[in-house]
Amino acid sequence: MENISASIPTAADWFSVSTEIALVCTAAVLLLLKVLLPARAEKALNIIAVVALCLMMAFPLSGLSAERGASFFNMLFLLPSFELFGLACAIFTSLMAFRYFSKDKSLARTEFFCVLMVCTASMMIFARSINLFLTFVSLECMTICMYILAAWSRRSAPSLEASVKFLIVGGVSGALFLMGLALIYGAGLSSGVDFSYYSNFAEGLNSSRLFCFGLVFVFAGLLFKIGAFPFQFWMPDVYQGSPTPVSAFLAVASKAAAAVVIFIMAMSMSVNSDKLVLALSVLAAATIIIGNFTALTQSNIKRLMALSGISNAGYILVLAAATASFALDPDRQTVCFTILMFYMVAYMFATYGIFFVVNSFADLDDSHQNMLDYCGLSKISPAASSTLTINLASLAGIPPTAGFFGKLLVIIMAWFAGLYWLVGIMIIGSAASIYYYFVWIRTAHAEKKGGEVVFAGLGGSASTVVALAGVTLLFGVFIFGTLPAAF
Repeated sequence: MENISASIPTAADWFSVSTEIALVCTAAVLLLLKVLLPARAEKALNIIAVVALCLMMAFPLSGLSAERGASFFNMLFLLPSFELFGLACAIFTSLMAFRYFSKDKSLARTEFFCVLMVCTASMMIFARSINLFLTFVSLECMTICMYILAAWSRRSAPSLEASVKFLIVGGVSGALFLMGLALIYGAGLSSGVDFSYYSNFAEGLNSSRLFCFGLVFVFAGLLFKIGAFPFQFWMPDVYQGSPTPVSAFLAVASKAAAAVVIFIMAMSMSVNSDKLVLALSVLAAATIIIGNFTALTQSNIKRLMALSGISNAGYILVLAAATASFALDPDRQTVCFTILMFYMVAYMFATYGIFFVVNSFADLDDSHQNMLDYCGLSKISPAASSTLTINLASLAGIPPTAGFFGKLLVIIMAWFAGLYWLVGIMIIGSAASIYYYFVWIRTAHAEKKGGEVVFAGLGGSASTVVALAGVTLLFGVFIFGTLPAAF
């Protein structure tokens, strides 16, 4: 992880926000060109949007070797690794959107890419923010963009329903987060402008109950975002109704942003960490159990992916609990953050690989897609069934996929932290997940029956799907070999 405790500069470093600036400016330019150019130029604008996202990867890549710390008037951490992650999610979502828009020519396209870019920029600022005001503003900007994306299919009742439900839940989570920030301000321990509020955690937890209550509300708002117990109830409905590219973005990008904030907060608490470890452990165990065991009887594909996302939020919280337990060992905490990024990257490859296949059915509305629709997929499209099998195996934690190594590393860190009972819960949950993932795999290799939704083929996304499956197989083996020295 980038060192967040380095000396803090006092001047603006505009290059540290170059990625976010590029995203917002590109979105503005694309909207202007959409107005000025004829309608037939829209496809070219969409291609430009994807190319621009790819070119923006150069900004965080150039910052990976720079001196770490805080930047931009002490309001942001330098986290180029997460910026790369966010851009990768935006690129995969954009590629998936091309196929989605081909099903309905009437859907607005250029605007979708513009909203996606603004959402990605806000997500990056949220994950990197030190300043309290900036944290809340970027969170709300990101969430509002997601409301819009969830309702993109205006003529689809499930999409509109998902957006309304998301709006209600998002409003509650935002209110909780804002209440927590207000209580932290009320404790008088952070100015929020010239001061990192993370540096006050040790003082606040020792001297102010008001600060502690504020911290509880902030964590509650973040638990909403990652879909952890007891705030996981919104995910199946929203994932099911949203357009498939948006469901994939919600499943990966927004979860990762909130997870980064949770980890940084856990790393900043050097006192009373035992209470935080206990709280995170209980939440992790409940989230793993609810996500995995509820999914055992689920047949709707997008709801199943939502429940899978809930269980993975539990695994993330296991790692967060281990991070909090290493309060006096910053080196171990750095390893935990590195494992978090590895885990999220592995989860990104597998989840997007699966959603690309889900998006390849003929119907625009995938909300009613179920297991039986995949019968005979291995004969219709061997490439789709093979990549689906690999990515589902990764989510299940089957070697030698990246998902297996990700879960193994989480278990190792939890074991080092002495969270033995939580390791047992995680193993039980992973074993349960094998059942429902392999039911899906078995169905894809079963004989085709009548009445299923038509599989339209991978089309132009075939190379992307195959590449994601290949990376899922090789990424874990390659990265895992470089980590033993870190322990």
